[in-house]
Amino acid sequence: MKTLKKSTVLLISFFLLAMSGYVLADNSKEYKDHIVYYNAFPTDSLPSQMTKQYGLKRSKNYAMINVSVMEKGAGIPTGVKSKVTGHLKNLMGQTRDLEFREIKEGKAVYYIAQIGVQSRELVTFVIDIRPEGSSEKYNIKFGKKF
Repeated sequence: MKTLKKSTVLLISFFLLAMSGYVLADNSKEYKDHIVYYNAFPTDSLPSQMTKQYGLKRSKNYAMINVSVMEKGAGIPTGVKSKVTGHLKNLMGQTRDLEFREIKEGKAVYYIAQIGVQSRELVTFVIDIRPEGSSEKYNIKFGKKF
């Protein structure tokens, strides 16, 4: 059982690291003390072990929103616990709240939410982030077509 858990953690860590590299390219915002990485993608691209472990539905009709807050400093930025809230709005003006869950993988901290999506649906995400121990509040707004 321990071997399975270790392999699952390694698989998930590798996937999240790979996704953060993708996120780094376009989906990040830098602030004075923090860097916020964010992304949204269909869950059918996730490994089945990961979706089972985190209770996600694996389907092209579901998307996962992933947010990570890193504190700048000397050396490698480190993950920061944060309060993450948000909502989405579609082209018809309908809004839905996002329910983020905290995921810890070693020193990394991620916040994920899952939503149902329609084929070719265009949504705008509005996410508010307040890093723990900081008076700063960040607002991220981005669109995604599924």
